[in-house]
Amino acid sequence: MGPVRTGLDERLDQLRNNLLEDASELKRIYSISINSLISYDAEHTNQVLKARDDARKAFWERTGDILLVLSMNQPMMGDLRMISTYLRGADTIERGIRHARDISQTSLLLHNELGINNIPSNLVSLIQMMNNQLMDLISNIFESVNSKSDLNIDYVSNKWEEIGKTWENCQDTISVIPGTEIGSKSGRLNLFRAISRMERTGYNFVRFADHWHHALNNEWISIEN
Repeated sequence: MGPVRTGLDERLDQLRNNLLEDASELKRIYSISINSLISYDAEHTNQVLKARDDARKAFWERTGDILLVLSMNQPMMGDLRMISTYLRGADTIERGIRHARDISQTSLLLHNELGINNIPSNLVSLIQMMNNQLMDLISNIFESVNSKSDLNIDYVSNKWEEIGKTWENCQDTISVIPGTEIGSKSGRLNLFRAISRMERTGYNFVRFADHWHHALNNEWISIEN
């Protein structure tokens, strides 16, 4: 008896659509978190905290949907690669929104506990640049997911390299800003934490891109290297 594929293609398309919707929400929330960091807007932070709770619930729903597809069908190897990649994508998005929460919480600490009213403009510019690079990276990956076409591996690799360089520039800048401008040691450490969350978000999506390429081509690559 052959594999049971009744409705499988439609279910796989729905999983992909869910992932695309969640990626769009991640980009929206991440941009809000960056605005909260550079503007100390409490309303921005509240939106991100709520989105984090929503993302946790959505992740378990997405996981359940994926497991349901496995239980209702007998997917072949290519289908299994795609299903496992969707699961990896759901986890990567949930982690990204968790990072956005951490970034927003940094703004609250700087403003409410350390009395810092604004971040120096040169650091703001670097944070905005890094966020733009990160959003470009995520958008490019999910354009491939949307069209089910091959990744632009060179673009993803180059964008990841840009993120790494901007991250290093952020660290250098934070290291030399006078303590009075960023809340001394505590503020400095929390700003390091915020930009490190951005770098880790980028890394996680590059790793997801590896999995997506494998799902499409049955070939493992390592873009981050």
